[in-house]
Amino acid sequence: MTILLFNKRWHLSLVFMVTLFVAFIDRLNITYALPLMADEYGWTAEQLQDYGSQLLGLFYVAYGLSNIFLTPFAARFGTRTSLMVIICLWAFFTALGAFVSQFLMLLLATRILLGLAEGVHVPMMMTTTKAWFPPHERSRANSIVAAGIFLALLLSPLVLVPLMSHFGWRAGFHVLALIGLLISLPLVYFFVYNRPAEHPTLSAQELSDITEGTSQEETQQESGLSLRQAIRIPGYLWLLAVGACNGMIGVGLSSWIPTYFTRVRGIPFEDVAWLVVGPNAFSLLGLALWAYLGDRFNVRGLIIGLCAILGGLTVFIAMQVASLAVFVGLFSLAVFLLCSFQATEFALLQRIVPHDKFAHLAGLYNGLSIVIGGGLGPALLAPIISTGEGTWAILLIASVGGLLSLNLYRILRY
Repeated sequence: MTILLFNKRWHLSLVFMVTLFVAFIDRLNITYALPLMADEYGWTAEQLQDYGSQLLGLFYVAYGLSNIFLTPFAARFGTRTSLMVIICLWAFFTALGAFVSQFLMLLLATRILLGLAEGVHVPMMMTTTKAWFPPHERSRANSIVAAGIFLALLLSPLVLVPLMSHFGWRAGFHVLALIGLLISLPLVYFFVYNRPAEHPTLSAQELSDITEGTSQEETQQESGLSLRQAIRIPGYLWLLAVGACNGMIGVGLSSWIPTYFTRVRGIPFEDVAWLVVGPNAFSLLGLALWAYLGDRFNVRGLIIGLCAILGGLTVFIAMQVASLAVFVGLFSLAVFLLCSFQATEFALLQRIVPHDKFAHLAGLYNGLSIVIGGGLGPALLAPIISTGEGTWAILLIASVGGLLSLNLYRILRY
């Protein structure tokens, strides 16, 4: 706690966590709106699956393409300027989606634009985190940022379900647009600096601590490589494959779980909020534990591999049980295990990729993993909400990702 209060670099992680929380809850709003949209527009189960997959999938395809093609452009302006611009854009497109929602094609267009606006967010944050934190602190630094995702998963049903139930699903879109402008934008303006040397009040001791750790790493990493050469750095493509597997499971489950509860389990929409609190609370516990163990013992790839296989098996078993209480308990355990990836993912990427190519390759990595995971995840797992089947896909994808992670650990020993 003392470190968080007095060291400026940890303030940076906390600000990034808040912006990621707002961005992620902004993209999650459609998952809670879908059941209400289906009732309002009279969609059949088949239409809900079809339109829902389009609304969810198109966002992630656009998001991924933005990572790949717009991150190099954003890197020219730096993280601070880029984040302020995209926060304004995503607030506008979120509000616009509610305004044009009666026209499906226009609503789909706003989801594409929202994905394009949010795309450079994560790679730019991770580029700055690499510059601000030495390697032995990065799992914890990145896990603080990633906590924004799990806080969004935890709090979004508690906020969005009552809000949408009482004021309509469009109210969730309007409120989130305002939160981005009133909270995220000022935090970035006052607290985010691209590199430690740019910070006006950073102490000489903290600057020395940061510089010593990051400089040592930069001497060990090859620099001046072409983009094609950098992609071939040992471990990069392996991590990309692991990220795609994780994306398919994470995006697929988070996209369909609210609808799964209402359509397959027959739970009233108003009660969905409390059923997802437990699993998401466990995700925060897992995030803290796996980040600490990764930094403490330097076994990040090993942790991801074992947890992915066990997590996929746990989800598979959970989907077979009839008891709702047992399902929630097992699903909570699975989320606890699977969030090991978010706790260590970007520490691995920051270890693999040199600083002069990091923004480009982080955008490519995040973009491809999201295009594959976000594009395929909701479609592959859609049968779960229509027939209750398809859980074998979760087990298969998680097992493949786990085995790839174990090989990544063999290569990097990190």
